[in-house]
This record gives sequence, C-alpha cells and structure tokens, in this order.
Amino acid sequence: MRIPRLIAAGALAGSLLLLTAPAHAAAAQTTAVTAYGYNDNDDGNGNSGTARISYPQIHTQATEGSGSYDDPATFATDPNEYPPGTIIYVPHLQKYFIMEDGCVECTADWQNGVHHVDLWMGPAAPQPEPALADCEKYVTRSSADILVSPDPGLPVDTTPMFADGQCTAVIH
Repeated sequence: MRIPRLIAAGALAGSLLLLTAPAHAAAAQTTAVTAYGYNDNDDGNGNSGTARISYPQIHTQATEGSGSYDDPATFATDPNEYPPGTIIYVPHLQKYFIMEDGCVECTADWQNGVHHVDLWMGPAAPQPEPALADCEKYVTRSSADILVSPDPGLPVDTTPMFADGQCTAVIH
C-alpha cells in the first residue's frame, strides 16, 4: 500500500494544516493501440510464429498474464517511446501491460511523432486464423487513452483476450 506524502500547506490558527498528495500521478497518453500474438510475432530475424521478446523484464517470453498490476501482460513498442519495464494500463481492456518487446510499426510511428503500443494476446503457441487476427482487430484503437506508470489498484478484468482458439476480449 502506498502511503501519501504529507505536505505542509501553512499554519491555520496556530495549527499546522496538512494536505495529502499522491506519491506520483500516472501520465495519460493518447496512443494507437494494436495487438499481436504468436502467429504474427517475429524473432527479430524475420521468422514469424514465436513468443520471443526483445527486452525480457519479468517474463522469459511474451505472455498475456492475468492483466493485473502484479501479473501484467507483455506489450511492444519502440524502446525510445517507453523504456523496457514501463508499465501501462489500458482502460478499454482494464488490463496492465509491461514493455518487453519491440515493434517495427511502433518504431516507424514513433519516428513520425505518433505514440503506438502493441499488446500481446493469447497463449505462446500457434493459434487458429482468422480468429487471432480478427481478435487483434477487435481490440485495436487508432486513438485510445492509456495510463503510463499507473499505480496498482485500478479495475482489472482477468478474462484472457484470446483463449481456446477464440476471442474472449472484453471491451469496457
């Protein structure tokens, strides 16, 4: 549990007035949000069909996790946009994600001044098509508000986005 800092705001009739302030505020960011999975993830050498990630932080391979703060899913972007280990919260999915992978399209967008994150969905094994691609499109938003470096405690939907060969994502 995070304890708020106390800030002395001044004296009032001989007593100290204390105000609380959050330890830090998450930054809201309007961002292009896309999704990827095992079938369309590459190993960095142009070979698709892998769960390999470029910047392992808490996982050894891409994972959907539960989407909670303590078990975030993997996301990809340009490492200059959000450094590896950055945690984000995606409100329309009610899930936390951690930056652990690179994304060629995200890098191109970032170089053109566009924020872009790519969210991992599904298990780390081949998935049926077009089900996976259709589910990726379902959660995609050309412009969505996300929270960067959020605190824990936001609402979390632990429903996987893609499971048992079908789209199970819930949009909030």
